[in-house]
Amino acid sequence: MSKFQSTPDRYASAAILLHWALAILLLFQLSLGWRLETFGPGVARFAAFQLHKSVGITILLLSLARLAIRLFVRRPAPLRGHPLLMRLASLVHVLLYVVMIAGPITGWILVSTAKVRLQTMLFGIVPWPDLPVGRGWHEPAEQLHGLIGWLLFALVLLHVGGAVYHHVRREDLVARMLPRMLVRRGAITTALIVAVLAMIGSLAAAKFWPFATSPAPAPVEASADNGAENSALDPAEPDNAAEAENAAAQPANAAAPINTAAPVNAADAAAAPAPWQVEQGGRLGFRADYSGSPVEGSFRRWTADILFSPDDLAHSRIGATIDLASVDSADSERDTMLTSDSFFDVATHPQARFRSGSVVHRGGNRYRAPGTLTLHGQSRPVTLDFTLDIDGKEAKVDGTATLRRTAFGVGTGEWSATDTIADAVTVTFRFSAKRQD
Repeated sequence: MSKFQSTPDRYASAAILLHWALAILLLFQLSLGWRLETFGPGVARFAAFQLHKSVGITILLLSLARLAIRLFVRRPAPLRGHPLLMRLASLVHVLLYVVMIAGPITGWILVSTAKVRLQTMLFGIVPWPDLPVGRGWHEPAEQLHGLIGWLLFALVLLHVGGAVYHHVRREDLVARMLPRMLVRRGAITTALIVAVLAMIGSLAAAKFWPFATSPAPAPVEASADNGAENSALDPAEPDNAAEAENAAAQPANAAAPINTAAPVNAADAAAAPAPWQVEQGGRLGFRADYSGSPVEGSFRRWTADILFSPDDLAHSRIGATIDLASVDSADSERDTMLTSDSFFDVATHPQARFRSGSVVHRGGNRYRAPGTLTLHGQSRPVTLDFTLDIDGKEAKVDGTATLRRTAFGVGTGEWSATDTIADAVTVTFRFSAKRQD
């Protein structure tokens, strides 16, 4: 028998499968929707909303499929009973379809008209478009979406109560929506109990679903294009703001920092700056505040060019080139958003470049490199502050910088406001290098 063919006493197999799948998903979604109200700003809230959107679209697609089967596939005749109860059962079924379809659609409208919009990625994999509706749809959709949640809860209680009522009266109604082998074995009561427990379990699953409180940087490979793992060092206070402004006049050559507080013997330090090769395992990360909570990320691919001599800091030079498409914030949907034209716009500006033409000693093993960062088609002064330690031909570098994303046009349109995403972004770097002479 076809999966899309009903009999006088049973629904089609496809209808049965969709019925139970939707029951589990709807209750999970209902519980998750209530839980969203308990999240404060941060990564966990972000992740929970992405799951809520993904499950909602899944419910919409499955509900449309279930509706098509109901409309075009003959179903068993309705069970005869009191006319009032029959009308109530029909009304509950109609309202369930309305809720299953209108709930996800109103949520889709909310996502499409939100002041701060994120690209919807179904389960972090499949991009889902926004609806072409205006901002005026947002408030009505928000009110309706909340009402639908409570209506769904009431309808589920009525639907389950009706099924239990008919089963207690020994009216063969539940069996119509159960796999045939369960019916043949007379396990209808057991199956009904399991089904109710499964629905309760789906409510509980959403209540306790684990959401990470902070994104963990993914392991990356390091080569000439260094793997980037972010750190969260605070930027040093600038000693002289004019140093950053002077960077624009410096030559745009590539170099990277190296020095030591320990004495450097003549064999290790030539008068002219020497080239240094960044070794594998370097890290280049960033940190921004989203709704008051830190969001960290990194770049998997970047290169650095270094010319450095502790005896000739004026001619030491630092350069770096970053592949912006390699951004990794431990969330594929957020990474897609960052590479879009609203942020990095990698299709037009695939790389960011930093160039500094001198290094300034700040005492001990602390140094500063005023330079120019070119990002998103904009060039602005940016200053690197770092510490350096040398042991023979080996050097270790650990540094930080701050920049204003709006100065580079990163975050356009609705993202240009700084109340949700802060303007200040901290960049951190850490790597080892070897002198090439």
